[in-house]
Amino acid sequence: MSLSPEGPSPTCVIVTTQEDVTADLVIPEIERLGTAVVRLDLADFPHDVRLSAVGPSDWTGMLSVRDHHVRLHEIRTVWWWHPQPARFAEGDGMTEEEVQWAGREATAGVAGVLAALPDCLHVNHPVATHAAQSKADVLVQGPRHGLAVPPTWIGNHLDGARRFSRQQDGLMCKSISGPAIQYADSMAVFYTTPLESEDLDESIAGCAHQLQRRVPKAFEVRVTSVGGRLFGARIDAHSAAAKSDYRADYGALTYTPIAVPCAVRSGVSRLLTYYRLHYAALDFLVDAEGCWWFVDLNPAGQYGWIERALPELKITAELAGLLASSGEAA
Repeated sequence: MSLSPEGPSPTCVIVTTQEDVTADLVIPEIERLGTAVVRLDLADFPHDVRLSAVGPSDWTGMLSVRDHHVRLHEIRTVWWWHPQPARFAEGDGMTEEEVQWAGREATAGVAGVLAALPDCLHVNHPVATHAAQSKADVLVQGPRHGLAVPPTWIGNHLDGARRFSRQQDGLMCKSISGPAIQYADSMAVFYTTPLESEDLDESIAGCAHQLQRRVPKAFEVRVTSVGGRLFGARIDAHSAAAKSDYRADYGALTYTPIAVPCAVRSGVSRLLTYYRLHYAALDFLVDAEGCWWFVDLNPAGQYGWIERALPELKITAELAGLLASSGEAA
């Protein structure tokens, strides 16, 4: 892509890894709508990314990614989609401490300038994403904005956990920050696990835990919100593992499009407006009485697995349309 002498050309900057398959699907759709795309990962800095930004009234200047160049004022949308942090190596002539410092500096510089661009639509702005990743806050904001949330306990105090368990008809133990532990050459996943009161012992003191009342669910729903439009996918589990946590056995799942009830739709809209999210994935448990229990919000939740099962939802096309828009302050 070369610079146009005829004036600003609307550009979408996608901040993601070079291997992300979802971005591979979205980029052609954005370009088909007439918006240029520059794709970068923070981990590409400094070797493949060059930034020259002048302030402070507004950041003006140039962003270069390999052979792609864009003026900062031409950037109308930024899609923040699971980027890796900037990284350096001790082989670059720096100590381990200097490598860590340089990585923080690079991430703060590149991400900071992009996040501060005026009149630009961020999907989603890093500040908004960070706020919405606080499970403790999301669980109290849900009811405040009209969504039903199962009673929840967070802590490491055994007596408190036992008191909470006596008030519930069954418990689920869930991760708070994320279910995965990444090792050097493998990954372990902590799935949502059913518990009984007698399972609680002194080991709970060793870490923060989240306990939640077990919902006797009939099925689950993944709701993907793109620019305020909701795409509902009913998820039915057909194995014991999948019924506890559908991530444990994707092969035992079936999917069906489902309409989101008006009350739930209103609650989701209010919640996402509160967090200033233009994109999000939300998880619900639906019981036999038809109550939708809100249990999770992910401001950058993957949707590709849903669209592969239900291509008629056309989430990619909706997301591309949002990212190809003229942009707005967000």
